[in-house]
Amino acid sequence: MRGFDPKFTSFPDYIEKITREIWEDRGIGLSLRKYYAPDVIVRASNAIITDNRGVTAATLATLNEFPDRRLVYEDVIWAGNDDEGYISSHRLISVMRKQNDGAYGKGLGQLVRSRIIADCVVHEGVITEEWLVRDHGAFAACLGTTPRALAETMIARGDTSVFTPANDKPGPYRARIEDGAEARRYAEAWRTIWGAKTPAAIRDHYHQGVTAFVANGEVLSGHEDLDRFVVGYLASFPDAALTVDHLIVNRDPGQPVRLALRWSIEATHKGWGRFGEPTGAPVYILGMTHAYMVDGRVTMEWITIDEVAIWKQILAAG
Repeated sequence: MRGFDPKFTSFPDYIEKITREIWEDRGIGLSLRKYYAPDVIVRASNAIITDNRGVTAATLATLNEFPDRRLVYEDVIWAGNDDEGYISSHRLISVMRKQNDGAYGKGLGQLVRSRIIADCVVHEGVITEEWLVRDHGAFAACLGTTPRALAETMIARGDTSVFTPANDKPGPYRARIEDGAEARRYAEAWRTIWGAKTPAAIRDHYHQGVTAFVANGEVLSGHEDLDRFVVGYLASFPDAALTVDHLIVNRDPGQPVRLALRWSIEATHKGWGRFGEPTGAPVYILGMTHAYMVDGRVTMEWITIDEVAIWKQILAAG
């Protein structure tokens, strides 16, 4: 791989090892300067960062609050080449104890587990853009509270930060949407179920025993569970406009077809549903999803959404 340190045996190996080097091995400043561009753009569900110094500051703040943070690798779905650059979609679980006071409240030693998906654009061994969604609702559950209550606490401290198109900074990367049979079928599933608000299509696109890992650390089993989750969102946001922003597919021997989808929803909090009494607040949802597909049906899915960021928008608008 042109421009990459030869110690990396593959692009997924690069993603896994630099993550460990930055976090568990405490490389932080030097490693971030080595692997992240000075003007890197990081679009997270709860903020946008537009330079390397901001990434370093955010990393240090997290490690101060959660000093023993470990990042458990689950998968990297990727695409690209030396000439066009590479794109990764890295799924992992953050495991840590809240030992110090910080953005998430008092440090009382609580064990926190939260899933993350991060998409990185990489040119010659340097990350130039990143999209990131953390399941902050799982943070809330592990800390003994709710996404709404955690959002209220943050707003009370003056933290209303979220990522939306209004505060985006355009970057050079142009989204990739693959056109193979599995990609078309998966995009159709999301556009029908979420975009056209037709959960009946779950039966056509998902295995009857599908397992779905969704917001707040919840685990769903089967069509009925997934239907209730989808309807809860659509009832709260009946005018939801879904955009499929990015979709890549990996086909490797001995594995199911693996898909990585980045999507967004622009909506109004108009109805009673998962997010309670309607307020009329405008809401933007940045979502990231991985799926495993066998014979054209999804058997496992990871829908990563930051419900604390959603609640911050709902409550701040009031």
